[in-house]
Amino acid sequence: MKCTNIARILPAILILTVFCTLAQAGSERPAPRFTAHTLSGEVFDNQSLSGNVVLLQFWATWCPYCRRDQPAVDKLQHAFAAKGLIVLAVNVGESEAVVRKYLKANPRSCRVVLNNGLASRFGAHGFPYYVLIDRQGNIAGTQSGSGGEESLLDLLSRAGLSMHSPAREAGDESTSAPGSSGVKVIDVPQTGSRGAPLKPSPKTVFVFKNGERLEVDHYSIDAGVLHLTKDGQQRAVALSTLDIKSSLDVNHERGVELKIPQSRSEVTIAF
Repeated sequence: MKCTNIARILPAILILTVFCTLAQAGSERPAPRFTAHTLSGEVFDNQSLSGNVVLLQFWATWCPYCRRDQPAVDKLQHAFAAKGLIVLAVNVGESEAVVRKYLKANPRSCRVVLNNGLASRFGAHGFPYYVLIDRQGNIAGTQSGSGGEESLLDLLSRAGLSMHSPAREAGDESTSAPGSSGVKVIDVPQTGSRGAPLKPSPKTVFVFKNGERLEVDHYSIDAGVLHLTKDGQQRAVALSTLDIKSSLDVNHERGVELKIPQSRSEVTIAF
C-alpha cells in the first residue's frame, strides 16, 4: 500500500502486545428510551427487556477492533443466556444489505440490530462501544474500544453476572486474551541533539459533527476510518462522523497541520 502524508512522526518501537480496555463505571442513571428491531424480526424495548441484563455492542463491518471482539461477544451471549443476558449488536451507519452480506461470511450468534438512531442516543461515536444495562433498566457501565473477553467479563460483573463464568472455566484461549493480535506503540524518550528533551508537540484535535472533541497523540487514517488510541483504549471512527473543516481549522490554530487522505491508497500516521 502506498503510504504518504506521514505527520509528526517521533521515534517509536512497534512490538506485539496486548491492549487492555477499562470499563467505565455507570452512574446508575436510567437507560434512554429505545426500541430495537433485529434482523430476524424481533422487537425489543425498555419494557420488554426489564429484568434482563442487556449488553449493547455498537459496531461496524469495516471496524477491525469490532471483528476482533466478535468471537468473545458471541461466546459470552451463549455462556450467560441462562442468567438473563441479552446481547444486541447494533450496526452503525451501514445498510441492511451490507450487514447481511457481512453476516453471511461472518455469522453471529447474538441478535443484530440496525442503528435507527441508537448510536446517538447512547453516545456511541467510536467503535466498538459497549453499554451495559442492568435488570432495573439502569446503565451499569460502558466500555469504549476493544478489550477482549476478560474486559467484557469485568463489564458484565457490574450488572451482577458472575466473574466465574462458564466461558472462563472452559479454558478456551482463543478469545480469553484481550486484543491478543493488537499492536502497541511505545514512544522512545525524545531528546535533542545534545540530549535535551524536545518540546512536546500539541495533541491533534478531532471535532465531531455533534460538537464533541477528542485530543490524541497517536492515530492513523486510512480508507475513510480514523484509528486512534485514547486513554489506552483503541477506537475506530468513521470520518463521516467528523466535522473535517472544524478539525482542520482548530488544529491549524494550534500549529498542527492535520492531513486527511484524499484517496484510499493514502495513509496518514502520527506517533
